[in-house]
Amino acid sequence: MKVSVIIPNYNGENFLRNCLKTLKNQKCEFQVIIIDNASSDNSVNYIKNNYPEFNIITNDENLGFAAAVNQGIRASKTDYVFLLNNDTEL
Repeated sequence: MKVSVIIPNYNGENFLRNCLKTLKNQKCEFQVIIIDNASSDNSVNYIKNNYPEFNIITNDENLGFAAAVNQGIRASKTDYVFLLNNDTEL
């Protein structure tokens, strides 16, 4: 595995449904790290219940996009990172 997909999230459960579903349909091997910025919706539970193989980092407050992405990059264990917005469909 050479790529980590880093996805910052804040109250994006509705977006994550399509994003993560299309991500799972990809044919290459990758690590997924989702950084949740203190969502008040069901995002974290949705990820844990439907994609337990994905790594999730939860923050106690909304740190913003850049800080969340940097957390994901530091947590990655691969040579490359791919930054993906939670509303992207592949």
